[in-house]
Amino acid sequence: MTLRVAPAGGESDLRTLVRVLRGGWRWLLAGGFGGLALAVAALWLVTPSYSAAIIVGPTARVGSAAMGARVPTLSGRETASSVAEPGAGDESLSDYARYLELFGAGPVAEALQRDPAVLRALFPDRWDAEAGRWRPPPGLPAMVKRALLALVGRGDWTEPDGERVARALRDRLVVDMLRSGPMRRITLRHADRATALDLLGRVAAATDAHLRAEAARRSAAQIAHIKTRLSAVMAAEHRQALSELLLDQERVAMMIGVDLPFAADLIQPPTAASLPDWPNPAVVVPLAGLAGLLAASFALSVRPAGWGGHDGPRGRSAGEGVA
Repeated sequence: MTLRVAPAGGESDLRTLVRVLRGGWRWLLAGGFGGLALAVAALWLVTPSYSAAIIVGPTARVGSAAMGARVPTLSGRETASSVAEPGAGDESLSDYARYLELFGAGPVAEALQRDPAVLRALFPDRWDAEAGRWRPPPGLPAMVKRALLALVGRGDWTEPDGERVARALRDRLVVDMLRSGPMRRITLRHADRATALDLLGRVAAATDAHLRAEAARRSAAQIAHIKTRLSAVMAAEHRQALSELLLDQERVAMMIGVDLPFAADLIQPPTAASLPDWPNPAVVVPLAGLAGLLAASFALSVRPAGWGGHDGPRGRSAGEGVA
């Protein structure tokens, strides 16, 4: 009689796994095709969207191509600086950083909420064109949602406000960095190509206009304050200092009003492909097939003995390994 040593634990487990997968190849095939079928069905159910994109960057400091209005800096005198205590160096915030942060959010969303074209583009299922009014969305999921809200004494919203506009834009907008530089690609998805292009342009224009208006408001407040002080000050040296401050602020106010980009240069205007590009079937379908294959493999690895094949780990004879 010859005694054979059983293989090591790791090698035995690998052989067992290979045997299980070989015996359950039909389940693997079914899992892969099932994932593909689910992906195809989902692509038919999901409305394809167009991705409109713009590329923005900070207004140029050097060069003359596509630069915004050159708002002059103050003369650098101590009296012209901020009276608030300065923070750390990493607390500085440029107009361009504000532009990226407020893009379609906060006060910009409040301004867009007053534009009927924007609201109808963002919430087409809630706008009744025939009646000319807002309505609850139709469909079974919306009815179930309203019923659940009614159970807890709450109601669904009907007419969108600034917060709803900000949420809808946040779900549609994607901001990507380009080549580790200051430029950003901002993408907005919509089911209609023309609407996607128009909506993205409106959001960009509203964001720049908001920052311009805020800068003009602050400049006007400072000019009004300096003029008030000038009317009350009699000392010649004080009047001279206030006159220089007034001159600086009036220069700033004049350049703020120039009809050029204020906080961000539009390096590439809104563009979109001629065909829908989201979701991408070339990515979704193979990934779904791979997910189905992995799910079937996992199910085979934890299956009870004898399920999916005749060569399971418990199907070996008790005397295997001894000759």
